[in-house]
Amino acid sequence: MNKQAWIERSAQLGLEGLEIAQTRQTSRSLQWFDHTMDSFTTSRILSTSLRAMANGKIVSTSLEKIEDEDMDEILGQLRDNADRISESEKDVLVGPMECEETISKKTWKPADPARIKEVLASLEDKLLAADSRVSLVNELSFESAEVSSELTNSLGTEVSSAYQYQVIAAQITMRDNGEVYDDYRVEIVYDLDDFDQDAFVKRLVTRVQDQIGAKSLSSRTCKVIFNNEAMSTLFSCLEGMFYGTSIARGISPLCGKVGQKIFSDQITIVDDPRNEDALFLRNYDDEGRPTYTKTVVRDGVFETVLHNTKSALKMDAESTGNGFRSGGGATTVSSMNLYIVSGPNSFDSLLKKMDNGVVISELAGMHAGIDFVSTNFSFQAKGYLVENGRKVRPLTLITVAGNFIDLMNHVEAVGDDLKWDMRSTAAPSILFEEAAVGGNEE
Repeated sequence: MNKQAWIERSAQLGLEGLEIAQTRQTSRSLQWFDHTMDSFTTSRILSTSLRAMANGKIVSTSLEKIEDEDMDEILGQLRDNADRISESEKDVLVGPMECEETISKKTWKPADPARIKEVLASLEDKLLAADSRVSLVNELSFESAEVSSELTNSLGTEVSSAYQYQVIAAQITMRDNGEVYDDYRVEIVYDLDDFDQDAFVKRLVTRVQDQIGAKSLSSRTCKVIFNNEAMSTLFSCLEGMFYGTSIARGISPLCGKVGQKIFSDQITIVDDPRNEDALFLRNYDDEGRPTYTKTVVRDGVFETVLHNTKSALKMDAESTGNGFRSGGGATTVSSMNLYIVSGPNSFDSLLKKMDNGVVISELAGMHAGIDFVSTNFSFQAKGYLVENGRKVRPLTLITVAGNFIDLMNHVEAVGDDLKWDMRSTAAPSILFEEAAVGGNEE
């Protein structure tokens, strides 16, 4: 694609500006099942997104295949689309901006297919031998990807970014006294030769063993710990409350609350696209603006609204470099490496502080179980009962309900176990003064 020719032609056709974003992804996936390779897939994908300004409006399109000979047709469609839309909100393309880039220190060692098959075969044997109750390794796979993107526009902006990852995933089923239990685990693998297979097997098998004998409990209101996985899931469902798009539309519960205390003073929240502990690092957003670290909530006080260019213009503010694209041509506001800052407490100390209560380790029904505007939630959950600071028995067929903002104002202690894994939104374990836990123990 001759990007400069497209930019020059867009001006000749009457467009006021053009932005070209291209993403290249090379990936491979090896699936292993029942002692043999089930599939081996490689893919190379080039996707292109165009954003054009015409009559003061920005229109966009995404294409899987783009050829220079289609230039007039595609640019003409963008110009015509601008005439049809009634959008009146301002938006602009972003010109060149100075930026000192952060370089990721992560190093990845590619593995050849023979070595991948060797490791997966070994993992299958180890999983089946780890406990006589393991009846099936449902899924076992290795996946890797390299992703790079480039953004060029008619104002002279030219920026690029890249990331990669390698992961191993497994799911197992265990049978005990006629009951079936299963769980799934994904782990990042920087170097397959250094991958600790035994530790991976132990973590996955233990997760399933911990479910055996699980049952419900009688409904109660009690102290609750959301462990780091469950807390990250809950937090990710409501991160949109900090977005300028939600606040400008009046659907965020934080409308008009910048500078006000919204959470416990034990809660500090940071958005850091350049966080080197996270898997994904971005020096620029998908509009070409440099990213930077920003404190969204400091000691419970709401400090920063996250903006892309459009929401910033609407609220007479500055973009915070949070304009990201989610598969289509349009960009919207999104966090990148948003996290609740860890506290000083180990998980064991959280259990002791709680004394009696419930640990929530897994949430389900996330889409149907939450009201974004009020932040009321009610989720299916798994976890375990705690008495005298110790785990008593696993729990299943329970629900946990409450109001997120109220919950975050009744924090008893924050854990020190923040983990990123594959997430771009993360939280440590948190002990809350109370939540409603529902069950039907007979």
